[in-house]
Amino acid sequence: MKALTWILAICTLTFSTSYGQHKKKHHSKSKTKVMPMPQAMPDWYTAHGNKERAHVYFPDYYMFYDANKQGFVYWSHNKWEFSPTTPLFLEKVDLRKSRIKVLDGLSLDLQPQQNYPNYMKLYPPDRTGDPINVPVPNVMNNK
Repeated sequence: MKALTWILAICTLTFSTSYGQHKKKHHSKSKTKVMPMPQAMPDWYTAHGNKERAHVYFPDYYMFYDANKQGFVYWSHNKWEFSPTTPLFLEKVDLRKSRIKVLDGLSLDLQPQQNYPNYMKLYPPDRTGDPINVPVPNVMNNK
């Protein structure tokens, strides 16, 4: 009878230990944060022959496409604004035919507009196209 009691005690202890471990594993999975899958880049981006996700600078419009946030960053009211859709001042512009500079060396974790003065010097706007009322950043006075 003592042997049966010991066997029952060992079985009960083994069952409760494995149940507790199973419960802990199951509980820890619920705390895991699931990161959303990045969406595909816009059609205007792929029309330029690009495939890898990267930030984009539009030199003629003083604007960026933030591939991480998936939207446009442009200058308005003395600050950088973000829009998940094309800004209104570009509603009639075909971005598939616009000049762009893919910032493939820039990490997606960084904000492309932070280095605007450098991009402005490296990739100046082409003023030979149709005039469009584009807000021009004045970042030198806005620090």
